[in-house]
Amino acid sequence: MQKVRVYWNLHRKVWSVQDVKSGRVCDHLQHISLTDAKFVVRKRGQKRVREEGKKNVHAFAVGYVAEDKSYDRTFNWYRVTYNPYKHDYFMLGEDEVPRDWVGNIHMESLYHEHGVASRVYV
Repeated sequence: MQKVRVYWNLHRKVWSVQDVKSGRVCDHLQHISLTDAKFVVRKRGQKRVREEGKKNVHAFAVGYVAEDKSYDRTFNWYRVTYNPYKHDYFMLGEDEVPRDWVGNIHMESLYHEHGVASRVYV
C-alpha cells in the first residue's frame, strides 16, 4: 500500500494526494478515505500563515488510501476542522484531536451555492 499525504488544494478546490516517499502529487480527488492515518501540523508553516496572513500547505493527513475508496455512511463519523488563525491543531468540536490519534479519516468536497468547501471526518 502507498503511504500518502493529503491536503486541501485552495486553488483547485480538491484534495491533493502526495506520495510521502517522492513528495510528488500523484492525484487530485473529490473525496478520499485513509486508514492508519494521522493529522500533521507543521509549526513553522503555521507560524508563517499567522504572520503573513497567507495560507500555505502546512496541515494535512498522512495515511494509506483505503482499498474501496469509499466510506461507510452508516458509521458514526465526526467532523474535524482546522483553522490556522484560531487553533494550533485539528479540532473535533471544541476539543483538540489528540496528537497521538491514529485511525480512519474521510475527506470530501462539499458543493454548495457559494462554491466548494472541504470536509474532514474521523
